[in-house]
Amino acid sequence: MIRQGVATELNFLLDDLVDRVPQVRKVVVLSRDGLVMGKSRGVGREDGEYLAALAAGFQSLASGAREQLASGEIRQTLIEMDDGLFFVVPAGANSCLALLSEVGANAGLVAYEMTMLVKRVGRQLSTGLRQSGPGPGTR
Repeated sequence: MIRQGVATELNFLLDDLVDRVPQVRKVVVLSRDGLVMGKSRGVGREDGEYLAALAAGFQSLASGAREQLASGEIRQTLIEMDDGLFFVVPAGANSCLALLSEVGANAGLVAYEMTMLVKRVGRQLSTGLRQSGPGPGTR
C-alpha cells in the first residue's frame, strides 16, 4: 500500500517533470521489484505496470553487468530507439525512476532533471513508499 500523501506529492512532481522538460512523454517511479510507486498523468495502469516491469528488468541486467565488470555504481541505463529514449536511474536504495521521451529530447537535460528529482525525493524513496500496515507495537 502506498501512503496517499506521499504518492500524491510524487505524482505531482512527475507531472511537473513532464510539463517542464521538452519531449518527455511518460515518467514512472518503481520499486526495484517492478511495482509502480508513482506515475505521471496520462500513464494508465497497464502502461505504468509495463514500464515499471521493463525498467526493473533493465536495472537488474545493468546490476549484473556492474557486478561482472566491477565498474562501480550504476548511474543510468539508457535505451535509444528509432522513436524514443528510455531512461532508468536508481532513486534511493529500493526504487528507480523511469522516463520515456521522444527521440529528439536533449538526453543531457533529461538526465539532469531526473537526477535533480531523485535528489529531491530520494530520502522518501529510500525508506519506501509502500506500507504493509502498522508496525510492531502499534495499535
